[in-house]
Amino acid sequence: MLTSLATSCSRARWCGVVVAAALAGPTRVAAAPEPAPISEAAQSAYDRGLAERDAGRFPAAAREFAAAYAQISVSQRELRAAVLFDLVDAHRGAYTAGGERRGNEHPAAHLCAADRALADFIETEQERKRGRKSPDMVKATGLREEVRKDFMTAKAREADLDCAALELPRVPEKEEPPPPPPAEGPGKPRDPNKLLIAGGVTAGVGLALLGLMVGGMVRGQRTEADGAALVQAMPGLMPDDPQLAELERRGRGDNAMAVVGGVFGSLALGAGIALLVVGARARQASGRPAAPEPAAVAVWPLASPSGGGAALRWRF
Repeated sequence: MLTSLATSCSRARWCGVVVAAALAGPTRVAAAPEPAPISEAAQSAYDRGLAERDAGRFPAAAREFAAAYAQISVSQRELRAAVLFDLVDAHRGAYTAGGERRGNEHPAAHLCAADRALADFIETEQERKRGRKSPDMVKATGLREEVRKDFMTAKAREADLDCAALELPRVPEKEEPPPPPPAEGPGKPRDPNKLLIAGGVTAGVGLALLGLMVGGMVRGQRTEADGAALVQAMPGLMPDDPQLAELERRGRGDNAMAVVGGVFGSLALGAGIALLVVGARARQASGRPAAPEPAAVAVWPLASPSGGGAALRWRF
């Protein structure tokens, strides 16, 4: 794994060169014109490159550093060199991070881009210095040798690598997360009428079951009276007499009907009333007119000596 370059092209150098240029400016006005100020676009691109590099996104950092480097004047040599070294560092980091090859896109293209940038800088410095080597030129020459060795190592693994044909892998654009859907108010029903109808039906079923309970109790009392009358009329009946056995069986059925109707009828009636209350409150909260209307559902129990039940009226 390539080690991080201990270059002077850091944020401190960037700021230090700007300050030094500002301080040295007044004393050199008579000798030479001041270099053009760095554009805001170049400064913004450089700052974005630093942020991307610190986050480990080297391909994006290289793209931002390249944008900043292209907007810095050749006369601002030290600043240009500082950004160049950051650019080369980002390219080497992107190559080390690797990635899949898609067509002509290959991570080794980052080494090719770094080599081209260093070669252009060295050529410009050679023309300016006319044989003399500046410290930045010496450093650029050494970096170019390292970059070319890295590319030859990659070419030894993949013989078809050619800088003339390779393209930089595309950097995916950042996508903003979609806004969350608006949350509905807690406990706010979508349709109060459905709650009212469901509550009315459930309450009606509960009343019907309570009517069944009443019917079971009435039938049980009648069966008990029939048994007492039979025993009184025929004192000599044996306990296992078929008539007594039939009355006992009928009494157990009446008792079971009363128990089932009472338990489930109470549960259904309670649930129905709760739904009716929630539906009524939801209708009031929705702002609908609360004009008095006839009840949509009406249920009442029925009981007779022969049985029990309930009557249901439902108005649409």
